Amino acid sequence: MSSPGDAIAESGTGVILSLEVSPSSGRDEFITGYDPWRRSIRCSVRSPPVQGKANREVMESLGEILGVPAGSVQVIAGATQSRKRVKVEGITKKEALERIGLFF
Repeated sequence: MSSPGDAIAESGTGVILSLEVSPSSGRDEFITGYDPWRRSIRCSVRSPPVQGKANREVMESLGEILGVPAGSVQVIAGATQSRKRVKVEGITKKEALERIGLFF
């Protein structure tokens, strides 16, 4: 059985998350679900995908949810696509699962 934990991988001093981001969304929530086929966490941001605005909102929102500074969050793949891989420094997979698990 798939779970949001499948979208989070340990990586040295942090974790890497697989996200499916919907920009220009009218939703007030950031994490909107889990896609078991793509093994990614679905997210919505209000910012448009222009000049990195949506990516900045992703990094800020993840930082808030995971309790790390936004500077510890970096889009490492998919900067111009809806499917992204995001590295978060200073957190373990267990901590990330506990905090993200509150949304499921």
